[in-house]
Amino acid sequence: MLYNVNMKLEHLLENAQAVQLFDRFLPGVRERVTQSPQSLKLSVEQLIRYTRIPNADALLRGLDAALQALNTPENAVSPAEAKLIARFRAIDAAAREQAPRPAQHRQDCIRPGQPWLDTKGERIQAHGGAVYYEDGVYYWYGENKEHTDGKNGIWTWGIRVYASTDLMNWEDRGLLIPPVLDDPNAALFPTKRVDRPHILRCAATGKYVCWIKLSGPEAAFTVWQADRLLGPYEVVENLYNPGGHKAGDFDLIADEATGKAYLYFDADHSCMLCMELTADYLHAAREVARNYPDLHPPFTREAPALFAARGRCYMLTSGMTGYVPNASDSAAAERWDAVFTSLGDPHADEPDCSSYNSQISKIFRVEGTERFIAMADRWLPDYNVDARRADLFRRVIASNYAPEQYQASEAERREMYAGNVLETADTSHAEYVWLPIEWEGEKPVLRWHDAWKVEDLR
Repeated sequence: MLYNVNMKLEHLLENAQAVQLFDRFLPGVRERVTQSPQSLKLSVEQLIRYTRIPNADALLRGLDAALQALNTPENAVSPAEAKLIARFRAIDAAAREQAPRPAQHRQDCIRPGQPWLDTKGERIQAHGGAVYYEDGVYYWYGENKEHTDGKNGIWTWGIRVYASTDLMNWEDRGLLIPPVLDDPNAALFPTKRVDRPHILRCAATGKYVCWIKLSGPEAAFTVWQADRLLGPYEVVENLYNPGGHKAGDFDLIADEATGKAYLYFDADHSCMLCMELTADYLHAAREVARNYPDLHPPFTREAPALFAARGRCYMLTSGMTGYVPNASDSAAAERWDAVFTSLGDPHADEPDCSSYNSQISKIFRVEGTERFIAMADRWLPDYNVDARRADLFRRVIASNYAPEQYQASEAERREMYAGNVLETADTSHAEYVWLPIEWEGEKPVLRWHDAWKVEDLR
């Protein structure tokens, strides 16, 4: 357990010393908030910010310093975490005892929104994923959600990787980065909310560098590197906040002409920040551009997906409504370190403002062509967002930031909160929506296809 103001209130309450500190700095607050299960899921900082306690900054500094003094070997693992470790080890042991299944499944097309099985006939578990091409093989890697049922506390069971030569049939190659089962403070501990891994190969060092986001209270990155694409990977940074910013969804891109690499991420839910990476790609060196500034949720942009085509730089993003889908935006610039210009929603003829009920995670080029594929997740297959629900989510969330402009009834608020699930979502059955990038002039466009073949892109 790491004690600081980023920890969840429910975890703080497990330690009597931490409770005493909380009560000393915030007398009377604990009695009020413990009556609300939702409040217990907030970090200490979120609680103080949301309840608008006076002198919040000074209180946070003092409480943070006092809590960090509790980071001793005796407090490294709480009783609750010890139980989790035992349970996770049992899950791992059971998986190792299972006999491998033979290849028995093949498909001849991509079916967006339908269950996608690997060559063993099992669901592909590479969510929030990306594709890396090397030596004639495509590697699809992403969040392994096989144990994430929304009840057991497991967010991601490591990063899984699959291999394919045709982009339709995928062989499970195991865990690219396995979960860390014995250290609750490690970024890859199964309860940590790790999202959206992205890998670049650094030309200067020859290393494969993998950045992964931690959402939730940490709001930071973990950075890993390896000598080979398939690892083993070693951690370089556990909790890293470039420029001191809280980190949201992100993407990495390397400029083929200059060799420079860039990190685009939702910084502090205030803008899409571009930072140039260091020569070894392991850290952010400097800020170079800000896009979509001065927006608030749900209009703040997240989930950037970057690609270069037709001599220009493109970025597709989503709004901020959790796992519930919303309208995407496309934007273009002449350079990666420039300010982008919005081109509008790339989802053509889609009236529901839900990006075909999905959220894009990456765009990659089909090797040997100038055609591109957009990868997206349908996180909640059983929760369909139509135009009414999209409008409801937009107004309810926006009313918390601009109540004079956006209004919502209590009934609408209850409906939104019932549908807006994150830690309680069963994403083990989330689906994928892969669609080819088409063009209307200089604007990238995504059109729905019930089924399509990769060879149709050539």
